[in-house]
Amino acid sequence: MPLMQSGGRQQSIIVTGAAGGMGRETCRYLAQLGWHVLAVDHNQARLATLADVDNVTTLAIELIDNELLSAVNKRLDAMPALWGLVNLAGVSVGDSIEGLTEVDWQTSMDVNVTAPFRLIQGVYQRMAKDSQGGSIINVSSPVGYIGARKPSYSASKAALHGLTTSCARNLGQYNIRVNLLLPGTTITEMTKDWDEERRQAIAKESLLGRLCTPQEIAESIAFLLSSHSRYMSGSILDMTCGSMWGH
Repeated sequence: MPLMQSGGRQQSIIVTGAAGGMGRETCRYLAQLGWHVLAVDHNQARLATLADVDNVTTLAIELIDNELLSAVNKRLDAMPALWGLVNLAGVSVGDSIEGLTEVDWQTSMDVNVTAPFRLIQGVYQRMAKDSQGGSIINVSSPVGYIGARKPSYSASKAALHGLTTSCARNLGQYNIRVNLLLPGTTITEMTKDWDEERRQAIAKESLLGRLCTPQEIAESIAFLLSSHSRYMSGSILDMTCGSMWGH
């Protein structure tokens, strides 16, 4: 059975972090399913690889840019009704607590938490008006629960969880669902640079003994956007394949 979209009409999805490995696959897959995608990323070169994909509109901008919402809304004005927002972008900067600077701490919070907050606050009314509802997905990390060497990264991802559940409470009255996705270690540009020994060691932490693929992340995001997840809000979709506690 194909994934069901709301109302069977053309609708748009915003995807941040669209130029990354998971982001590009997500944009392509959502467009293939019939959604119109606004692909947002600061990396113009990699974002350009999506420019020729049908039903994908690109926007090259920093998430911390004060003009982000204005630029997003300008693009959306020329697109079908907004149904979804996927906050996939994230940054991992900083050091352990001994060497962590306030600049890196603030950058982590600005990109990983404040940008999703601004986008959610800035587009929920459009969703409620144009689509009579919607679906928002915040992409987090297991380190938001179990910690990491970089407190700036793990703290920002923990904050994203709190933002998710709180917005789910706030926006349910508008038929807008808000959920959290926890990806496992996924094969992207970063993991391709790892040597085979490291890849195998991390893969063994998974109950299936392998890394996740960008396609599997894209399919999970599509599920959370679709009507098949219509009674899920404030939920956590765990895609770590049992590896969370050994992360």
